Parts: sequence; structure tokens; C-alpha cells
Amino acid sequence: MEKATLKIVQFYNLEAELNGTQNPQTGEKLTKGLLSEKLQLKTKYWLSDLSKKVKEQTDACNELRNDLIKKYGEEKDGQISVPVSVKEDDKDILNPNFVSFQSEFEALLNEEREIEYKQLSIDDLGSIETEEVYNTLFSLLKFD
Repeated sequence: MEKATLKIVQFYNLEAELNGTQNPQTGEKLTKGLLSEKLQLKTKYWLSDLSKKVKEQTDACNELRNDLIKKYGEEKDGQISVPVSVKEDDKDILNPNFVSFQSEFEALLNEEREIEYKQLSIDDLGSIETEEVYNTLFSLLKFD
């Protein structure tokens, strides 16, 4: 097993590369992700294991983000959010709570975490034909 240190934002990128992305409002699939490609069983197993470990990190970060939303947000209609702007003297101004939220969340995204994973080589993915680019995953591969 190998170890790598990634910024939290890279964990989000890697999760999208492995599992694809979808529009949160419509549920429409935007990218399908590497795990939906036809892969050798061994490769799919190790990528699935990596995906599970990545999801643990993004889930933990999502909890911290939700805590920040509760800290800086306002409740309206049973939902808590951090509005970008607020009314002051009949003018819309940048919400100072949004600035604080954004600053703390950005700092969180730049924190580093270690991950242990089975290092794959570029040959393990050599049969895949794709139009996608997997930059974060590429940084974890072994190139012979």
C-alpha cells in the first residue's frame, strides 16, 4: 500500500473522477466517472476501495461545511443558508457572514489529509478509451 497527502479539494476532485458528477438540482449525470468504465476486475476493486476512502474524507468535510453553514447562516423556511448579500439601507451589500464562511471553508479545502491506497500503474488503465481527464488520479499512478 502507498500513502499520499492530498488537499481536501483534491479529494473532491478525485471523488468526481472516480464516480462521476451530476447536477444537484436535476440529478442529470454530467460525467460518468472512471468506475463506470469497463475495467479489469482487479483494477475496479482497487479503484472502488480508493473511492470508499475518498468518500470518507469528503463526507467528513461535508459535515464541517454544514457546521460552518450553521455558524454563519440564517434560518428561513426551515432551511439554513448563508446568503451572499444582505439588505442594508435599501441596498444589497456583500454579507460579512458569507465572507467569513467562504474564508473558513476555503481554508478547510486547503487542509491536507493522508490517504493509504493500492497504487495502480498506468498499464492497469491502459485499455480504457475515454474523453475525460483524471488529473488527480494521474498523480497517484505509477508510471514505469
